Amino acid sequence: MIKRPKISKEEIIADGIYLFVGALAAFIAIFIFDIHWSFYPGETILPPSRHIFQTLDPYYFGIPLGAIIGFFVLKLVYFAFVEDEIAHHIFKGKKK
Repeated sequence: MIKRPKISKEEIIADGIYLFVGALAAFIAIFIFDIHWSFYPGETILPPSRHIFQTLDPYYFGIPLGAIIGFFVLKLVYFAFVEDEIAHHIFKGKKK
């Protein structure tokens, strides 16, 4: 049986932050698209005078989907930074 390392509390917190950031970015993108007609002259932005979506369904489906996509993108970026840092230390040590 393969022994897996335990998942630390910090990693769980980081994953929650990644999900939150992805959901927030999705909400902002959907909201801006929903009210973009309000940016024309003669319209009010807050509260928005015109909406594209007649129901909240795009928010209900888009925010969780954006959170999941954002989570994987942020994890991939974090993984790339960690691997780059490891490679930097390995090659820095070999040059001496």
